[in-house]
Amino acid sequence: MTHRIAITILLTVWAAIVCAGSAAWLAARQILLSEMDWSIQQRAVARTANADLAAALPQDTGGDRCVITDGEGRTLDRQAKPPPAAAAGAPALLQVLEKSFVTLPEGRFRRLTLRTAAIGGTGPVTIVYSSPTTEFDRALRRLTLWLVACGVVAGAAAAALAAALARVALRPLRDTADVIAGIDESRLDQRIDESSLPPELRPMAAHLNGMIERLGRAFEQRRRFLADASHELRTPVAAMITTMEVCLRRPRPAAELTEALETCLTEARHMRQLVQALLRQVRAEGGSPPEEIETFDAARTVSECTELTRPLGAERHVRVIGSVSAGALLPVRGEPGRLRSVVLNLVSNAIEYNRPGGTVEVSASRENGHAQILVKDDGPGIAAEHLPHLFQPFYRASTERSADGHLGLGLFLVESHVKALGGECRVESALGAGTTFRIQLPCAEGSATAGVQ
Repeated sequence: MTHRIAITILLTVWAAIVCAGSAAWLAARQILLSEMDWSIQQRAVARTANADLAAALPQDTGGDRCVITDGEGRTLDRQAKPPPAAAAGAPALLQVLEKSFVTLPEGRFRRLTLRTAAIGGTGPVTIVYSSPTTEFDRALRRLTLWLVACGVVAGAAAAALAAALARVALRPLRDTADVIAGIDESRLDQRIDESSLPPELRPMAAHLNGMIERLGRAFEQRRRFLADASHELRTPVAAMITTMEVCLRRPRPAAELTEALETCLTEARHMRQLVQALLRQVRAEGGSPPEEIETFDAARTVSECTELTRPLGAERHVRVIGSVSAGALLPVRGEPGRLRSVVLNLVSNAIEYNRPGGTVEVSASRENGHAQILVKDDGPGIAAEHLPHLFQPFYRASTERSADGHLGLGLFLVESHVKALGGECRVESALGAGTTFRIQLPCAEGSATAGVQ
């Protein structure tokens, strides 16, 4: 990249030098040509100033040619060297008819065709005056050599300067690349120094730092997840091993062996529950082939989940109310199973941790182009200190959940599914005031509503 930048700068500078040199050469040529034409006109006026055309000019112009014709085309005078200027009162040139360069056996000449006023009684005359361009050509050659020499020197200097500027300009990028190359899972605390970069690259550095920060949080969450999963698996495994070791120390009656097996079976079931929850999380994160992506009606899915959970609420004396408008259509693009899992999980939790005689209200509506799903209960609520951690894996707001066999992965899976559907999940709760889970999903506007399931 350094070479490309240097070449780009160099070509730009060289183009500017060539353009400037060409403009200077053309301007200088025009000035020299104008001076030469003015000098030729002055000598032509001096040539026609004397009526008898007698003597030679006081100054030899070295090869001038002059032909004078009258209005009828007759040649009045033809001389290789023009005669002298006469007394004052030379006629003024009226018009320059033509200017050109011509090549004669003697060399290259500048030719001007002029029309003057009357000379004596002859009437208006035409003068074709030619003058050698030796000095003019010599001056242009010298100018060309100087411009080429200056251009070469300036081009060489520009090449060196371009290479130096490219190295200086790319040094912050090289330093940034070195920092990025040194970042790995164990060094996610490294950050790119935004102040060392040009203003144009600072947004990129800010985005990279944000990405590194998100990766750091993700790796930290993953480490906590693995540690918690290991802890959850270690407890039942240790209980099973201890139970079996105690049984094997001496012969046991059948009743004790049966009790020991039941204990191991309970722990094995707990382990199976944990493994199944972990597999669901892997599937939620895309570790397995997803369901078919389709546009489905979120309102219909919410209604179906509400009906499925009514018997569970009746067992616990909790009333489940669905407030989805009949005929409402909330098209959502994604995997229907994810939303079904989200709603069932939230409603089941709201029923299980509600008070007897409580109410769970499930609603779905459209707001600002989004499908909004609410699961609201009037149970005991959740303390404020627990709310930021509810969606963390294996987190339990109370020890009762652990005793009831809960693994603390339900809300973690809920958030994973909602994110996979492109939405967000928020929770609002206060002790004694109940809890509200708010799911917001983007509606599939522009999709064919005829295909909504």
